[in-house]
Amino acid sequence: MIASLLAAMLLAQAVPGAPPPDDEIVVTGERPRNFRIVTKRDRRAGVTRCALKPPSRDPLFDAGICQAYLVCAPTARTAGDMEACMRPPIEREVNAWQERRKAETATR
Repeated sequence: MIASLLAAMLLAQAVPGAPPPDDEIVVTGERPRNFRIVTKRDRRAGVTRCALKPPSRDPLFDAGICQAYLVCAPTARTAGDMEACMRPPIEREVNAWQERRKAETATR
């Protein structure tokens, strides 16, 4: 349930920004997808691995969301707690993703 809530938050935050101010038209639309955060814990090593399913095609975005999830999950007791903990990192990662996309399209 918490992963579904996070997927909905990711989709709500990942809205493309305004078009560039110049005369060039850039299409950056992507079909919204449902993301799941999948974690696995190695009991011997004590390491928890995390991945977004399906991956976003931006490893930095995936890593940032997973890092935030692994920080929030041990302390959140309710879906509201989890949302409050995850919202700032999600906003930060979405903004960073948008900046990387802008930089990528500017170099083309």
